[in-house]
Order: sequence, then C-alpha cells, then structure tokens
Amino acid sequence: MIYSLVILIGFIQGGILARGIRKKFPKLKKYARSVSIFFLILFIINAISNIVKFATPTKIISEEFVIPSTLGELFEIIVKILGLDAGLITVITIFITIILFLIFRFAEIGVIQRYFLFTISVVVIIVAFLGKFTSFVPNEFQIIAYAFYQFGLALGVFIILRRKKVDPLDEIK
Repeated sequence: MIYSLVILIGFIQGGILARGIRKKFPKLKKYARSVSIFFLILFIINAISNIVKFATPTKIISEEFVIPSTLGELFEIIVKILGLDAGLITVITIFITIILFLIFRFAEIGVIQRYFLFTISVVVIIVAFLGKFTSFVPNEFQIIAYAFYQFGLALGVFIILRRKKVDPLDEIK
C-alpha cells in the first residue's frame, strides 16, 4: 500500500513535469516516442544515482570543519558540503540535474501544480540533508520507497511525453 502511494506520488510529479514540457514545446508531440525515450533514459540514470546517494549518504561531521584561512580551504569545505567529491556518479548526476532544471524552468506548469512539485521537492531535500548532516541512515524500507518514488517519477514523464495526441485537459479551461 505504501509503495503504491509512493509510486503514485512520483508518477503524478512526473506527469505534471511532462505535461508542462508538452505545453511549452508543442512541436515535441511530433517526436513523442524519441523524446519520451530520451527523457526516460535521463530520469533512469538520475534515479539510479540518486538512489545510490540516498542509500549511502556521505556524512559531514561538524568537527572536521575549521574556519578556512585560504580560498582553497573554503573551496574544499564547499565541495564537501555539496557532495561534489564523490566522483563520476556525482558529475553525471549534476549534469543531468542541470539539464532537467533548465528544461523544467521553462515548462508551463500551473500554480497548484507548482506548489505540489515544490512541496515534494522540499521534502526530498530535507531528507537528503538529514542523511548528510545527522546520524540518519535510511533503512531498507525507506530506500525501497525512495526507489519506487524515483521510478514512478521517470515512468510518469515517459508515459505522458509518449502520447502523440493533444491533452484532453487543455480544452477544459
């Protein structure tokens, strides 16, 4: 039951994002199959890397930090806090996240839908920060639930972008 709810939340979030993309870029409907596969691949890669980061969060211990005396030390602290010192997976995740952010920044999404997306995103960020700055370590149930959420998100984007037809909800205004 919980997993179904988590998949549904991810699916709704993905559907909202995909619908916003379709509204902003209507010519994508012509290439719906290839665009949806491209976004599915992006979201799956992003989901896998996010799940790995969620399951094994790198901890930041406050005792390790000292007041930086050089610009290099300040840069090292910033890199550590942002988690950029984790290697190739982090670089790929950041690249995909920037691409997705730029695309979704221009998507046409309604006010209520934006609040929904914002609320879900804030909850995910809070949980990620808890894993990074506290002794919180997600258990198996939480990791599986997060995985279902991520794959529901990817599935929602894929299914909504894949449709070639006009949205029936566009006519109802």
